[in-house]
Amino acid sequence: MVALPLIAALLSLACAGLLAIDAVKRPRPDQVAWAIAFGLFALAAGAEVAGTLLGWSATLARLYYLSGAVLVVGYLALGELYLLAGRRIGRFAPGLTLLATAMAASVVWAAPIEENRLSRDGWEALERGPGLIALAAGINGVGTLTIVGGLLFSAWRFWRRGERRSRMVGCVLIAAGTLIVALGGTLTRFGAREFLYLAMAPGVAIIFAGYLVTRRPAPGVGLSAVASAPRARIVALATRRNLALTSEPGIAFLEAAFLGLADTELDAACRAWSVPRRGEETFNREEARAAWALRLRLSPTGQAAFDAHTIPAKRQISELYHAVLWRDEGGGDGAPLALPGRRETL
Repeated sequence: MVALPLIAALLSLACAGLLAIDAVKRPRPDQVAWAIAFGLFALAAGAEVAGTLLGWSATLARLYYLSGAVLVVGYLALGELYLLAGRRIGRFAPGLTLLATAMAASVVWAAPIEENRLSRDGWEALERGPGLIALAAGINGVGTLTIVGGLLFSAWRFWRRGERRSRMVGCVLIAAGTLIVALGGTLTRFGAREFLYLAMAPGVAIIFAGYLVTRRPAPGVGLSAVASAPRARIVALATRRNLALTSEPGIAFLEAAFLGLADTELDAACRAWSVPRRGEETFNREEARAAWALRLRLSPTGQAAFDAHTIPAKRQISELYHAVLWRDEGGGDGAPLALPGRRETL
């Protein structure tokens, strides 16, 4: 049965290529991790195709088990962790991932193979001792929980905010596809090897479809749509997101159109409004006062969204407000560093 693993390999290559292109255009660690994951999907499915057509070897069997049965879910989970935690895991995640990958490769390559079973049973001729089983089960179990839990949490967050419905749908599709792939891998452990690619081919297709859906721009809530909308439209968008609006249009616009964006989207939106990002990880005193003055003007929801951003993003948001969006009551331009009538100091 070559058709299903061949389809899975081609779909995985397509998804890995698309993710790699996106990662080159806008480098993000989650995209790199997911590109590697789909490359591993393609490698495992390709090993199955090569073993079926050309005959299994010990190298093919080990390559299949390492990439498909052990590592792929771990790299998918790493990408999801980067989406959820971002910089908080950036310092140690790459090192731990490389360590786990090296350990898995050592264990798989050290596992004995029953050579007389290779032609008949393929990769199942690999003897899976307690250590290898525990390693594969641990990575797959924790990884699947991380992926599905994180994606469903993201979908719930998008639904609660009433925004970016395409991303919500995409997250649900990715979670569903991951569960289907995990189900196929589980069934093989009970001796039903033929179900692996009956699950993997559609599972990868659903994950791929989910990723394509997440790439669509959100209709009606993007920068251009909000920027061209009248004040009534801005108020309607902000009210839908349960924001406590002030009488100041700049704050309403900022909360409705910017604070809920992901980091790369926020950077692109601010650049479109002539505010490029600077990478320093600390504020100077004047920047800190400006950021604090802006935070005091935001609604509680807006403050929580502002606090969730990185220092460079906070600086960019603050500069956008003070240098572009803020206007005094007389209609003149200005750049307040504190609330009117008060002197805010740190």
